[in-house]
Formats: sequence, C-alpha cells, structure tokens
Amino acid sequence: MGEIAVSNPVRVFVLDDHEAYLAGISRLIDAEQDLEVVGRTTIRSRALEQVAACRPDVAVLDICLDGPATASAPTTGLDVCRMIQFAHPTVACLMVSAFANDQALVDADRAGARGFILKQIRGSELLNAIRLVARGIHLLEQREIVAALARLGQ
Repeated sequence: MGEIAVSNPVRVFVLDDHEAYLAGISRLIDAEQDLEVVGRTTIRSRALEQVAACRPDVAVLDICLDGPATASAPTTGLDVCRMIQFAHPTVACLMVSAFANDQALVDADRAGARGFILKQIRGSELLNAIRLVARGIHLLEQREIVAALARLGQ
C-alpha cells in the first residue's frame, strides 16, 4: 500500500493498556514523515483530558482495557471512543483489538469509530488505516456491520 500524501502531519493519540504495544506502535507511527504521535497513555481515565490537550486528528484506541472500573472512568476503549466523539467529534477514532469479534465490530460502529482493525495486522496496514480515517474515510463498511448483526441474530 502506498503512502498517502498529507500537507501537515496527521496528529495521532494512542491508548493501549499494554506499555510494550503502546511504545511499539508509537515508534512505528513517529517513524513516518506524515504522521506524528502527539499523545499516548496506558490509563483510560486520562485519555479524554489528553485528547483535549493534544488535539489529535486520529485516536487509536484499544477496544479492551484492563483495570478496575470506576464511576468516573470509562471502562473500555469503546467508552473512550464514545466520550471522544461526544466532546471532540472531529477526531477520527480507530479501534484496535486482539480478537476478531462480530459484537466488537458492531459496538465500534455504534460508538462512532471510523475503523476497526486487528492488532495482528502488518505495521504498514495500521499506518494506512490511520491515514485513511484521517482523510474521513470510514473503514467500517455498512455491509460488514449488517452481516455481523445477522450472525449475532440482531
């Protein structure tokens, strides 16, 4: 997949509860001339304030986050996505998961995410997905959502 030219670097925020994965994809993103990590965290309760502070174009969010739920903190990456979409609707959310799951795909769509990708994809595919959602392209195709709903019996 070829690189998509962007006049200003795409500003990216990353949330993942695994520090090694977070560091790895942050380095991968920062190695690109047209992409820049402007914020990152492993702590879901800090995500919304960091997004407000760093004003990213794209938020790459782990769909499943470890740690105890609290009344004041989001419990999943989907919750973070919903909160970002409410407070910062211009930020494109790209959900990342370790598992292919119809319910997660449907939930990502309902949360307002522009894309859903698996952690097992190649680095170049992740970078291209970030570029595409930054351009306003939805990677969640309606026919995939409809098919997932049918498999779920909904």
